[in-house]
Amino acid sequence: MSKQNQLQSQSSSRQAPAHMPKLDHLDKQLDRAGKQKRPLVLLVTMPGCGWCDLVKQDYLQHLARDQDKEGVLVFETIQGGPELQRYRITMVPTVLFLGPQGEIAERLIGYGSRDFYGAYLNERIASARKKLI
Repeated sequence: MSKQNQLQSQSSSRQAPAHMPKLDHLDKQLDRAGKQKRPLVLLVTMPGCGWCDLVKQDYLQHLARDQDKEGVLVFETIQGGPELQRYRITMVPTVLFLGPQGEIAERLIGYGSRDFYGAYLNERIASARKKLI
């Protein structure tokens, strides 16, 4: 079975895509992140992106659900919006770690390894938090 067929099979056998808050007014949310000293974790996705669904379901859904406890603000947005022009997103899924001053940790691009993705995500969140203290 090809990697693409495996992904489609895994994605279709899972629950419906996880709900995450949709980004509305990026500058307002960046201001909120700064005031609360919490990094804004932003998943940039596209409709029909199976890898995006996996990142959302496997890693970001719990952050969105428990964002107060986890000390982050979590949102999802579609690639191509005017608010994202300054970040030059070229591939999805991309996870940005933002604060009022812009990107505050290295972005996660793609979904290279299920074994290490969680560790990379936690590392980026910890790095972003340090820049907001």
